[in-house]
Amino acid sequence: MLKLSQLFLDFQAGIRGSLAERALDRPLYAQPDAASAAPSKAKTRAAKDKDAAAAANVPDEDLTENCRILLRQIDLAGAARLVSVQWNSRLRSTAGYASYPSWKIELNPKLQEFEGQVERTMRHELAHLVAYHRAGRRRIEPHGAEWQQACTDLGIPGESARHRLPLPRREVKRNYTYACAHCGLRVQRVRKFRRYTACSACCNQHNGGQYDSRYRFVMVEDLRNG
Repeated sequence: MLKLSQLFLDFQAGIRGSLAERALDRPLYAQPDAASAAPSKAKTRAAKDKDAAAAANVPDEDLTENCRILLRQIDLAGAARLVSVQWNSRLRSTAGYASYPSWKIELNPKLQEFEGQVERTMRHELAHLVAYHRAGRRRIEPHGAEWQQACTDLGIPGESARHRLPLPRREVKRNYTYACAHCGLRVQRVRKFRRYTACSACCNQHNGGQYDSRYRFVMVEDLRNG
């Protein structure tokens, strides 16, 4: 059971907390057992430290600092105070994940097996956060022009939307096919769109990047209903 004093402090932080306080993870009430954290002979100290960070769900200080430096270089010092990077051992086929507006990046520990992929994936995910921050309330495509510009600013121009690493993949059947009502571009989806979604290319070309119902995706195939 949580201590009353801790609950009271959490409540106060939630009432008067700044944006930075609200974006950060809640405190860890249980620490990993010291005995279980002892390094094994088969692992190096650095690898073990990263495994422990993943298990404890705490930020990797070195990678977090790298992100802070990159953000300051592109004049986002405020975001540098919020960003955090941690390892997530639950990620399997996904190389990394970015959460906005919490400014949290999660990386697959298996990236450490491939030279240069930790840094590249970290910048890839950081570019998502930068793109969403710059867009404000405007809706953008996850790997659209805004993300591509952020990748360039962070030193990875021409970055691919998807990784090609030999991580274990799970085959997912895409039952729904949508098409843009204007240009006919087709996209396949595992799940239905939950809200009206328009073609990014058409909106950028004809409406200044703003949503326009004329370019909305329309379902053209539903394999579940034959």
